[in-house]
Amino acid sequence: MPITNIEYGALASSETLNNNFSYLDEKITTANAGINTSISSILANIATINSTINTISSSLDGQISTLNQKIETYRTKIKELVAKSNMLPNWLGCRRITITTGKNYVPASNGYVMLIPDSAESGLITINGVSMYLKHRNNAYDNASELTIIPVQKNDTLSVSLSLKQAYFVPIASVSVSGF
Repeated sequence: MPITNIEYGALASSETLNNNFSYLDEKITTANAGINTSISSILANIATINSTINTISSSLDGQISTLNQKIETYRTKIKELVAKSNMLPNWLGCRRITITTGKNYVPASNGYVMLIPDSAESGLITINGVSMYLKHRNNAYDNASELTIIPVQKNDTLSVSLSLKQAYFVPIASVSVSGF
């Protein structure tokens, strides 16, 4: 039943007023029920969203942890790669070494072996079983004696078949990147 319109200045019966109030009360009750249903639906949606956010958050925490572990592994591998491939000389660490004919020299770290052969000599250098000429003397007037620099790795085996005037070892410089 709709609301009955009461004219201005007219006298309305109590029945008309009660019917209008009942109609309005029914509409308010219906609207209230609809609002409560909507609120319940919204609260259920919020609960679902919170649950989904918690699931995603847990998943992301695990993935972030895995990613951080991978980053740390790669950081360590890169540091090892730089350490193994670095061949910058540390001249302050240069020292004399003794290499005698037929005896092996094994460097304790990566670096450079610097050799000055006797001027009247001719002979080979052997590194890890691979032999090559260190100094070749074509004739009696070929008395040059030049510094030869050979890069070596830790635990390489090096030997010569000629006399040396001098031998030196220059270790590599340690390279570090700040904050890495």
